[in-house]
Amino acid sequence: MLVKAILDEKGPDLISVSEGSTVQKAAQLFKMERIGFAVVENGMHVPVGAISERDIVQAIADRGDLSGLPVADIMTPNLVSVSPEDTLETVREIMTEKRTRHVLVKEHGAIMGVVSIGDLIKHSLNECKIDTVQMRDYINGQGYQ
Repeated sequence: MLVKAILDEKGPDLISVSEGSTVQKAAQLFKMERIGFAVVENGMHVPVGAISERDIVQAIADRGDLSGLPVADIMTPNLVSVSPEDTLETVREIMTEKRTRHVLVKEHGAIMGVVSIGDLIKHSLNECKIDTVQMRDYINGQGYQ
């Protein structure tokens, strides 16, 4: 299965925050939208990084009080990206190697969406369910002629 199949199902919605926004506002956005990741944009709406729940937790552990702290101070500046034509196996390998739970999907330099580890798990489970049904049908002599 390809990355574009995930984007086709979930859509291209991508949440972003301004690099000058506070970490507290980003955390409130995460809670309201029920997400754990956002792209960080500069004043010209150009992606300059990303912020995740993990970034926020690590900042709390390091700094304690985050009130008034801008997102730019704790964001991850290096965005990990994949192509819509990459396989889910490739994405799993990249996530493991880069120790990240989210990757941006880019095509011709433009961000098309984001894929999370949860998206991969969901699609893996769906594939397992289909395989199980097909295997049961095969064992029971059904589903082919």
